[in-house]
Amino acid sequence: MNRMPRNSLTVRLLAATALALLMTTTVVGALSYVVVTHYPGVWLEADFVSTAEEVADGLIFDAADRPIALKIHPGLTSAYEALHNDMLYRVVDPDGNVLLAADANAKPLAPHGEAFDPALTRFDLMRDGNLLHVATFPLDRPGPIYFLQLARSERFQQAMTGLESSTAHEAGLTATLAALLIFSAIVFYTIRRVLKPLHTASEAAAHITPGNRHTRLSTEGMPSELVPLITALNQALERLSVGYAVQQEFLATAAHELKTPLALMRGTVELGNSPDRTTLLADIDGMSRQVQQLLQLAECSESQNYTMGQTDMVGVVADATAKLSRLATNAHVVMHTTLAPCVISADRAALFILLRNLLENAVRFAPRGSAIDIVLNAQGLSVRDYGVGISAQDIAMVFKRYWRGSESGNGEFGTGGSGLGLAICLQIAQAHGWTISVHDAEPGARFQVDFLQPRGA
Repeated sequence: MNRMPRNSLTVRLLAATALALLMTTTVVGALSYVVVTHYPGVWLEADFVSTAEEVADGLIFDAADRPIALKIHPGLTSAYEALHNDMLYRVVDPDGNVLLAADANAKPLAPHGEAFDPALTRFDLMRDGNLLHVATFPLDRPGPIYFLQLARSERFQQAMTGLESSTAHEAGLTATLAALLIFSAIVFYTIRRVLKPLHTASEAAAHITPGNRHTRLSTEGMPSELVPLITALNQALERLSVGYAVQQEFLATAAHELKTPLALMRGTVELGNSPDRTTLLADIDGMSRQVQQLLQLAECSESQNYTMGQTDMVGVVADATAKLSRLATNAHVVMHTTLAPCVISADRAALFILLRNLLENAVRFAPRGSAIDIVLNAQGLSVRDYGVGISAQDIAMVFKRYWRGSESGNGEFGTGGSGLGLAICLQIAQAHGWTISVHDAEPGARFQVDFLQPRGA
């Protein structure tokens, strides 16, 4: 038999419900005891009302609509017969004539020396040295008007109060214990049955591994309060599965991309004193850049790697153009800037990488002797070259990892790309809540970054 853990939800709910039942029963019992013991008038009034209803319902009338008999349960009938000095009833007409009574005395109940008064609904009187408490009720029925009088003696009330108190204590304690046992069993069974789908989901979750990461938790039979939790967990599993698949694809593609330059370098080295030193250095530079961009892509994919702050975009553009001025000069390309003051919330280092990659891409495809236009304003940033442009079918592929355009631009600067630079730009833009797009500028291509929803702004 499985032992329930100390923090079991079943145990907590069972304890809470049992405690609630115990407290409710205790409070009700205490209130009943206080009322019966310290407020006997309240108990007496309740007894009068309930007895009046029972007697009124048990009256039998003749054809002339006069009460002729009383039919009530045998216990109450026996009480009226045996305790005729302590329990009385009268059925009286408005003139004070007794039509039906529990004893042989045919007089209506009234204070000494006074006539019957139906307006006197509650009073006390002494009868043979016995104090009687009297209540008068009008019979609520069609036809002639009649009144019902009930009487209880003081000694009867005291005896019943004592009996009620002791009996109530014993009965209340017994009923409470029995109710707790029955209630606990029902609640335990109900909770176990309700939580069974949750236990099933927990077992299913425990068996989810990278080998079966597409498994999802079922919400069938799940309590409606837990369905949002299971749905959110399934969504989290889906995101993890997608992330795992992306990482696997990333590693496979990276291994494939690095395999070719490594094989070429190995072949060149195995030639011994090969004069192709320039090619070897170019391969090393290309592979180094590819490794660097792989690291950048991994860093840019994690939001916790960004440090947001107020950033002067004009300064970032100046730094990036200065950094790439030598590359542009070697490619015989001139960079023209049109800058308006712009301060936004961004990660300055990531923003520099984004702009540098856009400029390197523009230099790579810009014809010799042409220009690159860089425009900055409060709405966004654009980088345009005047090369061959991008075909309509290639626009959708530009920001894909490892995708390379089929067209070469500026001689040696139009080849050798890793296919990661623009993918890095996309990650950085998305991390800031911006959009990045590419357009055929005819001639050339224009990359546009729109500061639509800057993070932290």
